[in-house]
Amino acid sequence: MKNSKANQIKKLLSINFSGFIFLSSFLGAQAQQIFEDRKIAFDSSYLQSKDELKDYILDTGDILNIEFINLPELSGLFSIDEQGEIYFERLKYTYVRGLTIKELTKFLEERYEEFLLNPEIYIRINTFKPIRISINGELRFPGKITFPAFTTDYLKIEEESLRETRLIDNQTSFDNLEAPVSSQNENTTISYLEGSTNFIKGPNTYVTTLSNAIQQAGGLTTYSDLSKIEIIRDVPIGKGGGKKRAIINFLPYINERDISTDIRLFDGDSIFIPTLQEKDKSILHKSILSGLSPKFIDVKVSGQIENPGIVSIPLEGALSDAMNLTGPKKPLSGKIFLIRYKKDGSLIRKSIKYSANASPGSEGNPYLISGDLITVKNSFYGRTSGVIKAVTDPFVGIYAATELYQNITDK
Repeated sequence: MKNSKANQIKKLLSINFSGFIFLSSFLGAQAQQIFEDRKIAFDSSYLQSKDELKDYILDTGDILNIEFINLPELSGLFSIDEQGEIYFERLKYTYVRGLTIKELTKFLEERYEEFLLNPEIYIRINTFKPIRISINGELRFPGKITFPAFTTDYLKIEEESLRETRLIDNQTSFDNLEAPVSSQNENTTISYLEGSTNFIKGPNTYVTTLSNAIQQAGGLTTYSDLSKIEIIRDVPIGKGGGKKRAIINFLPYINERDISTDIRLFDGDSIFIPTLQEKDKSILHKSILSGLSPKFIDVKVSGQIENPGIVSIPLEGALSDAMNLTGPKKPLSGKIFLIRYKKDGSLIRKSIKYSANASPGSEGNPYLISGDLITVKNSFYGRTSGVIKAVTDPFVGIYAATELYQNITDK
């Protein structure tokens, strides 16, 4: 009996083991097929610099690592001062504002020919100056934004490694737009995906991009037109100066998580996001999932409410959300007063006939934006009772003191 049971167990184990081997072989074959299908051939040209900073314009705040080949005594870090100049021991103060790295390299090699035989100079940026950009249009908080400077040595990356990241080469994107803005076709559109052979996408942790600017501007609205974002950029002096413009289709970023359209921004860039003719509710949740818009906003509620203070409500949350989190309203409370700054910087002060049953976004239950101040005011009866209390309180105190005195003396 025991032998028959043992034989049955052996058969089951044999069948399971054989099935496991078959399944492993099948999965291995499938995995091999999948990985083989994804093999992409590329040659050493992939290692060549993308030259992402070829149109980077030097200015105050930039610190350059200038290397004179075989002359370490002349090499070092050189900062651009408030006047846009760099001090060199042999050349003294040299004006470099508005030049690119390539232009400065050429000019220095020409100037140092007075002192050196065939000078060879290499320049890279050690510290990037703060980036000041303007972003306007269909955003929650349009305006001017400043991103802080960063040092490549501190981050242990070099200019060349930045060029190797799989961010879109924004200079290449602008290469066909070298003429001044006034001469550009308004329908000019840049496609970053057609004909692209790069398949490795790198991080954008160390550079400021379009998505960073949108985030700092409070995020998108349900009327943001991402298919026609306009970016205007300064042209280097060596290329004639002036401005150039590009129209960016940023929809792949929120629809497909495609970072190839998340172009790098330079100091002085101007960004404009146009307005859709009809509201698109899908933009809201897509922008939240892609990190362009915050999940929650902060508003302040005060006055005749049980739990006054700063509360977080969902993006495009209504007044009812704030009241539910801080309420209920106290007895004899009145209308609600709203103070808000508009996109153009003007201030709104208005009373709201609040209704908890009103639809979100309606006049009686408006949508709120970050920074709104909400006060629940006293009603007429609440104010009247307050006046009466203020007037009668002293007499109540006198009466109580008299009663106490009489009670003591009677005893």
